Amino acid sequence: MKDLIMAIGDTKNWAFKKGYYHHSQPSTPDYYTFFQKGIIRPARSKALKIINGETDGVKEEAEAFLEQHGYYIDYLGKTQFTDNINMASGRAVEYYCDQVLIHGAMPNEAYREVLNLLLSLQTGSWLDQEKTKAQIEGRQKPRFGSDGKVLKKNETIGRGEFEIVCENAHAGLKEAMQGANEIIGQTELRGKLPGCQLDYLGYGDYQGGAVELKTQWDTGVDTDSPRSNSLPKDIKNPHLMQIAGYWHITGKIPRIVYANRLGYRVFEATIEQLEYALSDVIAACVRREKLMMVTENVEQLLKLCDPHFADSFVWRDVHPDVLRQAKKLAGVIK
Repeated sequence: MKDLIMAIGDTKNWAFKKGYYHHSQPSTPDYYTFFQKGIIRPARSKALKIINGETDGVKEEAEAFLEQHGYYIDYLGKTQFTDNINMASGRAVEYYCDQVLIHGAMPNEAYREVLNLLLSLQTGSWLDQEKTKAQIEGRQKPRFGSDGKVLKKNETIGRGEFEIVCENAHAGLKEAMQGANEIIGQTELRGKLPGCQLDYLGYGDYQGGAVELKTQWDTGVDTDSPRSNSLPKDIKNPHLMQIAGYWHITGKIPRIVYANRLGYRVFEATIEQLEYALSDVIAACVRREKLMMVTENVEQLLKLCDPHFADSFVWRDVHPDVLRQAKKLAGVIK
């Protein structure tokens, strides 16, 4: 489909030829976004076609490339790249809530099912695999009481962080969707932003973008002294930017549920918050379009962007060879 669009001379070739087909929440640095869309994703797509026998190529090289990007197929048969314990845990909690709220599963039944998703987590081979194993075990370790706090000396039956967060997320979503005649799961949301030529694309968690779920996870979960990640007192800015885009597309005032092992909080964004965040989203998307319009290729495009190698979390778990490639394209190293 993408090739067809380009073949018929669509005026957005200034973006399409750089692997950029739509906007999404601009939560990562421009350099990282362009590097992923224009360099990494096309190469990943080709590697997958090679190992699936859909195109010619050296299978061993394709497999080695995919390994550098933490490729695996999870319990649900979905393709994952460069995964980590918190992302996998968050997806598993949403799966739990889907099973209970949408499909009518019993909580115990749903928990047993979604635990398989968490257990299927694979992190990049270059990362500490013993730590990953300890993190998965730590999420299930029965060291908390029913209130989510560390077991007291007189308590003998404990519960795991993962199980408690599943239940708290479920309770928070029920509150956020109270009175709904029907509960709808993840929905594709596509629309236009003012001043932008490309579509804006997102995926709302529930109720057509009206309710979002965010999970907060303990740090040090692989140790004997995990520390709770506190629930926020208001909507976090990156999440506000996300739901502001959905609000612009749907017109629905969004609510967001935060859940951790100590409880949950439900926030409803104000019009003022949404307008402020949306202006940031639009500014970022307009900037990206202008950068693409004035460059001929991805390599030129990257030269105009600050990669934020030192201060952005996005580079933290990247394979050393991939990070080296990104630094070469940025001109940081030769």
